[in-house]
Amino acid sequence: MGLRLLALTALACGTLAAPVAAATVDPLKPCYVSAGEEPQARENVPIAGTGFTPGESVDILLDGILVEDLPKTDEYGNFSGTIDAPFQAAGERSFSVVVRDRANPSANTATLSSRVTDLNVRMRPRETEASERVRLKGRGFTRDAPIFAHYVFDGVRQKRVRLARRPTSPCGTFTARRRQIPIADPRSGEWTIQIDQRRRYSPQPRPVWVQIPVTIEREFAQP
Repeated sequence: MGLRLLALTALACGTLAAPVAAATVDPLKPCYVSAGEEPQARENVPIAGTGFTPGESVDILLDGILVEDLPKTDEYGNFSGTIDAPFQAAGERSFSVVVRDRANPSANTATLSSRVTDLNVRMRPRETEASERVRLKGRGFTRDAPIFAHYVFDGVRQKRVRLARRPTSPCGTFTARRRQIPIADPRSGEWTIQIDQRRRYSPQPRPVWVQIPVTIEREFAQP
């Protein structure tokens, strides 16, 4: 009986001493968009985790700088919240997010990484005949969806052209060559070329869009 009791006691102790699962944080998207310096112009970065100390604060560090305290964890050690993507004036770069359990940082700290890109479209040449081809090169169109150009005159879309089936990189880059205004004999005046990832035209098609103003002028022969 003594030997059996000892074996059962050892088994029970081993079960009670099983290690607790480490804290985990959901992975980030491959790339986020920075359309300006203001917080509302930068994409939200959702942060969510499990296995942290219940009822305690969680610190978030963006590129090594403490940006905010997310809501405290619930009774199960779960939390969720958002931070603003870092500002990026031009091009793209990597950034890091550290999630740290304030009550137990040595055991519950996770480091995540992603990239941030500015939002822009460049047209070359900038001034040319409406019928001539131009090169459109952009970044920041990160949805896994086609990229469209909407040609707008007097607030009304006159034509839609697909520029790319999908972006060519995680940070939403594309390159296309099209006629500046792909319409026969376009009217004189102010046009807008709107680049977005929505098939239907909207003046502000969330989440991202870029507008390029174009002036069409007619030259009339002197009598």
